Amino acid sequence: MDKALIYGQALAQLRMRARLSQDKAAEAAGTSQPTWARYESGDSRAFLDRLAVRAKVVRALGFTLRDLEAEAELLATDMPYATHEGTQGGAAGLSAGLSASGGVDLAAFHRPGLQQVRIQTDELSPYLRAGSLAIYDTERLPLPGEGVIIRLRDGRYLPRFYLRQAAELWVEYWVAEGDAHRRVTQGLNMVDITGVYPIVLRGEPD
Repeated sequence: MDKALIYGQALAQLRMRARLSQDKAAEAAGTSQPTWARYESGDSRAFLDRLAVRAKVVRALGFTLRDLEAEAELLATDMPYATHEGTQGGAAGLSAGLSASGGVDLAAFHRPGLQQVRIQTDELSPYLRAGSLAIYDTERLPLPGEGVIIRLRDGRYLPRFYLRQAAELWVEYWVAEGDAHRRVTQGLNMVDITGVYPIVLRGEPD
């Protein structure tokens, strides 16, 4: 993972822990929301190269540079296609779980920053059923309406639909009611979350 992206994602994790939106974080740091978004996306060289800028931005969240480095170290240890069920990663593990790829060229998905997890619940069914394999991107921020994998501090992974992020992370999941599904909106405490990653590819259960 690119160093600028690592630090950007680390900053995003600290902001989520502080339970602040990008607007509020930018206001606290004395900058604009678009500038803050560039910090988190890794597009700002000033945040990466200038220690004074990093220190000011992190202090605005109530954290220290040591906290930022700790988050960056956690992100830097992420391996491509790391699984969370003891299965084989890499291209072999990917193709084994994606029999329903429909002939899509998977070369673009064989890169650092992508990880896979086996879904254990039907909370996103029929979009993503229990037993399905989800590939998610640790280098990109989610968009409203996207399926995401939420990584919790206790080690659990939650599949959800991303709505928005403010003081809490707002997501949706589905509850089966007969032949239909009902959408349920849920607010999650940012203190309990270490990552929110968009799903970029789905595979049907074996």
